[in-house]
Amino acid sequence: MDNAKNYMEWWQGVFKEESAKLDKLDAEERMDRNKALDDLNAEAQAGKDWLEADWEQFKGRVQQWTNSAQMKADEVV
Repeated sequence: MDNAKNYMEWWQGVFKEESAKLDKLDAEERMDRNKALDDLNAEAQAGKDWLEADWEQFKGRVQQWTNSAQMKADEVV
């Protein structure tokens, strides 16, 4: 009877180990997906920042052009 009990406990240990392996794999996959999502969010934020800076640069060029045109108009008058 002890042999059967030992065998059953051994199989329970195997089952626990294999279940834990599956849990680890699942957690690793979720960590990888979370990292990819974080990377994607960082890329999107960098793109947004670039677009805002580009817009500010364009507005500065327009302001310079407008001011230059006004200065030339003031010289004519």
